[in-house]
Amino acid sequence: MSHDFVDNLRMDRFRGVLLGSLENFHPDQPGTLYQLSDGELIVPVIVPNPDLAHRLLSQPLATHSFHLVDMVADTAEGKRLPSILVDADRSSLNEALYQLPLDLCPLENVHLATVARIEQISATPLREMVKRIFLDREVCARYWTLPASAHHHHAYPGGLAKHTLEVASDLAEQMQLTEVEWDLGVAGALLHDMGKVWAYGPNMFLNNAGLAMGHELLGLSRLERELSILESHWPDGAYALRVLISGCGRMRPDGSLPSALLARIKTADQRSCERDRSSRPKHRRSWVPQGWTLEGSGPEAD
Repeated sequence: MSHDFVDNLRMDRFRGVLLGSLENFHPDQPGTLYQLSDGELIVPVIVPNPDLAHRLLSQPLATHSFHLVDMVADTAEGKRLPSILVDADRSSLNEALYQLPLDLCPLENVHLATVARIEQISATPLREMVKRIFLDREVCARYWTLPASAHHHHAYPGGLAKHTLEVASDLAEQMQLTEVEWDLGVAGALLHDMGKVWAYGPNMFLNNAGLAMGHELLGLSRLERELSILESHWPDGAYALRVLISGCGRMRPDGSLPSALLARIKTADQRSCERDRSSRPKHRRSWVPQGWTLEGSGPEAD
């Protein structure tokens, strides 16, 4: 090995998250390019060890201290080649929600505002459950860029995340909720459409699971593992949240009704849809009543 080659090598560390999912993992392609992010910087890396790549990508997003080998190409421009990721140590403090790229969602401030809503949930097991769901690699890879619908409302990249934030913010601003109702309402709003991550294909056509179950039941089934963990810490919270995610609001055989929080989420959901559609071309708009004005509404004032 030449001295020039050794001189161009530098060991470095990077604290952040490895982006991507197992969909990006190809053990027979060691040159696959991945990205590290700390919330501000994006570092392109190669992970030549397939076992290391599989271990990291099969786990939820989490903060690691990554061991990197950097090499500057011997060119006139001093062009920097992708770093080589050789090892990773899990950090005791997981800040992954804040270390995702700033442009993770194409709509400005939607990502950070969503994280802020999650952090406001006061019940620790519920807040941690919602965090884990948003750190699922499959969720992270699709949720932030997915439209909320193909044509109906928020039908643009990032629409699902924006719509979800609007529904959660509507719940958060409602008066006369107890602390328990506020926590469950905001969490339910954040998760009420999560099933769309698994229900739709790339062109926003429902897949077989979405056609068979609908996005509500599909989301409920996909999130059951997390709901079971929540149930071990807070049974009533898990029971209520299952109802909110399922969207099942009909009267039960014994005449009882589900939590009124479900009706609140459905109303906030409809309001978000109407507000989005009101700004779209006339043939797709929802009717929204306009405010009263003196002009044209009655006798003119003196």
